[in-house]
Amino acid sequence: GGNSDNSNSSSSSSRGALELTEIDKKLANGNVDEAGKILLQKAILQEAKNEKFTEQEQYNLDLAKQEVEVNFYLQKKFDKDFSNVSAVSEEEAKKYYDEHKSEIGNTPFEKIKDAIVNEIVYQKQTEIVHKYYNDLAEKYKINDILNKEYPQEAANTDNTKTEEKK
Repeated sequence: GGNSDNSNSSSSSSRGALELTEIDKKLANGNVDEAGKILLQKAILQEAKNEKFTEQEQYNLDLAKQEVEVNFYLQKKFDKDFSNVSAVSEEEAKKYYDEHKSEIGNTPFEKIKDAIVNEIVYQKQTEIVHKYYNDLAEKYKINDILNKEYPQEAANTDNTKTEEKK
């Protein structure tokens, strides 16, 4: 409900008509409420196109778009890598259990096995992400740029190295 407010309808007739694309229809999956949300979002985007943003607002908007794009890309990129490390063998879990006995205490292996598996998977995933970030830092000479832009801070710390020394 609540779609009967047409106080602004005079200006909307001059705008382009909204349409549901094939992808939109597939997404809505026959649900009229979903289709309504999609159309409402398109209407808002249409209105936003006419909005004049300050330089700072435009910068913030672009930054938000970049963040969404980066997160989308990373999720896609790491999806396959992460599924490759999601299987943890019984031996691997037992080895971790034995190595961390002092922290774990007397909790029986079977009781804590799932938590151990989750921790191992998390560590492997973190390693993949850190390696990727370090490779990017290398490829794009990020440390060189930081050293040039911030000579004082660069002297004190190595900003992009996230890998702990083994």
